[in-house]
Amino acid sequence: MTLLSIIVPTHNRASCAVQTIKTLLALPDDVQIVVCDSSPIDEITPNFLNLYPESRLKLVRSEQGISVVENFNLGLDSCDGEYLVFIGDDDFVTKEIVEVAKWASLNKVDSLKFNFSALYYWHDYTHATRGDSYSGTLHVSPFTGAVSNHDISKSISYALDNFGGGVFDMPRAYAGMISSSLASSIVKKYGSLFGGVSPDIYSSFLISNEAKNCKWIDYPVIIPGASGLSTTGQSNSGAHYGKLRDNPHIAPFKNLVWDSRIPEFYSVPTVWSYSLLQAIEQVERIGGEKVDPNFSRLILKCFVYHPKSYRENSVALKNLFAEFGVLKFSMKILASVGTEFLWGASRVINRIKARYIKKEVDVIYNLETSLDASFAFELYLKKKSIKLNLS
Repeated sequence: MTLLSIIVPTHNRASCAVQTIKTLLALPDDVQIVVCDSSPIDEITPNFLNLYPESRLKLVRSEQGISVVENFNLGLDSCDGEYLVFIGDDDFVTKEIVEVAKWASLNKVDSLKFNFSALYYWHDYTHATRGDSYSGTLHVSPFTGAVSNHDISKSISYALDNFGGGVFDMPRAYAGMISSSLASSIVKKYGSLFGGVSPDIYSSFLISNEAKNCKWIDYPVIIPGASGLSTTGQSNSGAHYGKLRDNPHIAPFKNLVWDSRIPEFYSVPTVWSYSLLQAIEQVERIGGEKVDPNFSRLILKCFVYHPKSYRENSVALKNLFAEFGVLKFSMKILASVGTEFLWGASRVINRIKARYIKKEVDVIYNLETSLDASFAFELYLKKKSIKLNLS
């Protein structure tokens, strides 16, 4: 059996995907790369045609018009590895990922959460306030190489409280690693690994509910990338917002029934909260533990960060008042004000400290593609004395 499959779902970003595939092909032969391309025009296959067997590089042409969730599930169906890693077409990995998979297999680890101590910004990346100052750079924060047991219950509680804030520390298949046996058990129990409209956060909740042996690794094994057309890039440039049904990411979800307690517009908090809520309800449907996401935190985010969607926010708030009661839910919102403020302030303070006070972030410049960044980062890691401490 193949040790590790790295799955790369992609759509209309061949310029990124081809470079990322080339970085992955530098890994040992017991790593399978699976690319699921739903682009209308195949601009990836000609670069690798007849060069590799499917055990090494499997190029899957997805049906046109399928959603990102369907493309992720297709990737799961198409891979052969004992361990699975899903990455974006603008991400890359370090060679230590093979060592991690071997160690996980030996120690019967079913899920791994990585600390993202390195972030890569493609040449076409533009920040909403800082312009192209990040373009073509790799940012590396301190890491220890430590491996430890991961408290999944705590990570679930935090994600539920900061509803709409993201995956946080929940283990994940996207930019994480899980065993194929865990993935199979989730599919058997819940019907699919990926769901909602954001595959990473939906699958993270299911993984968090089913994983039995999860480890935290403080080492840059997976390096998330941000390109101009990626959701990360669009979010940071201010483009990740608008009418829900008009968004090209949402359009392929036919017959989408939106939850009336979540404001109906396209944004980071609404997409994440809807997908997490879908996973929560799926777990509850088969008799799993009932949990209560903090809707007050979500509605506060929407009013504060997306005031232009006042009408949609007001409709959702009215529905939440009807469900929880005006007084009770108003008190929850008031309680969330301080928490949300402290969370936002801590993020800003940490960024300022890291960049201007402690200056703990190393920056490598002039990296046009993930292939350039991968080579540069390998040289950087060779000079560091910190090693991955698998034991």
